[in-house]
Amino acid sequence: MVLYPLSKKQNLLNRFQLSNIKIKVCGLCKPENIKEIASLNPDFMGFIFYSLSKRMASVEAIKEALNHLPKTIKKVGVFVNETENVILEIAHKLSLDVIQLHGDESVELGKSLIDKGFQVWKAFGLKFEQTDWTNMTQWLDACDCFLFDTASEGYGGSGQKFNHHVLATYPFQKPFWLSGGIDLDFLTLPHFFDRLPVLGLDINSKFESQPGMKNLGAVETFIKHWKY
Repeated sequence: MVLYPLSKKQNLLNRFQLSNIKIKVCGLCKPENIKEIASLNPDFMGFIFYSLSKRMASVEAIKEALNHLPKTIKKVGVFVNETENVILEIAHKLSLDVIQLHGDESVELGKSLIDKGFQVWKAFGLKFEQTDWTNMTQWLDACDCFLFDTASEGYGGSGQKFNHHVLATYPFQKPFWLSGGIDLDFLTLPHFFDRLPVLGLDINSKFESQPGMKNLGAVETFIKHWKY
């Protein structure tokens, strides 16, 4: 991975689109790396609790590190087709702020978690070409926002980008996060994003030296470009 400085001019070119973009660093699972990334003060940090993920986090291993996170950093638990009881158990042990449902969960689960006081994000895998938005309609009242990842058999983590221009036809007011293969070369958003309710960028595999181990310099460069 090549690191390079981003000029003040490049930063200013992005300001006209999104002046308050949020950054989520996802797929953290090693305590020391969690502490390093926390020093960069991202808005959100994500922890994956899915046994088939290469970035599966152990609750006991990361608990102490999460207890020492600044309150300015919100903690996101990522779950795939998990039961509500397991989600709640982990969420309470780690004092999670957000539950991210990244599988084929039911609308009822989303509503139940909201009723219990959690912020809920629902992830959808988008393909490279045209997208059918109708299957998301039922989730409009069952989550706080959407997260758009690249469609894959493994429920994300592919490191591949989908065609962001499919979002030009996004029909809802529901805010969303953009994920899926975002890397250090991702310096601008398509021009039409200035009229979309985008919340932020979710980065993961393209910022790693190995699965679950984030490259501190790469993450710092990316955050400085979009935040400062």
